[in-house]
Amino acid sequence: MFELAGTSAVAEMHEDVVPKTCEAVWNMLPVEGMAIHANWSSREIMLHLHGEKLLRLPPEGPARRGTTAPGDIVYFWRSPQMSRGKQLAYSAEFQRELSELAIFYGDPAGGGLAADDPARSGRDLNLQVSTLFATLIDIPKPFAQKCEDVRHKGLQRLVVTRLER
Repeated sequence: MFELAGTSAVAEMHEDVVPKTCEAVWNMLPVEGMAIHANWSSREIMLHLHGEKLLRLPPEGPARRGTTAPGDIVYFWRSPQMSRGKQLAYSAEFQRELSELAIFYGDPAGGGLAADDPARSGRDLNLQVSTLFATLIDIPKPFAQKCEDVRHKGLQRLVVTRLER
């Protein structure tokens, strides 16, 4: 379950497709932190994993091309400097190892709060280090609105917990 600013959404893991990733994420839960919003890739909030929660998993499952769909939840890992190169203009924060959960909550082509909100093409997941491991069962409108608020109003606490069947 994903809880954000008094709202929640439930996801179903793809244990039949990516069992190792699902097991690692399940065993890591609960986790919480400040959700940040992707500025250029999609309608996506991200939760960076730190310390004992940082996961270093190999890619798993079928190769994916193109963009993600609303409701997709992706595990992503990059080694230090993998995506950013060694450009001196980037701070140490962008050059560190990164492990995150990315929750795609809406159509990447718009629908934002700002009238001049530009269209997005969506995140290209043709990266060898990302795995689609779960999908939101439903995207409640209040949850999607709180995700959008992260983009326009700033960081919000996101809590990810197990929801036993």
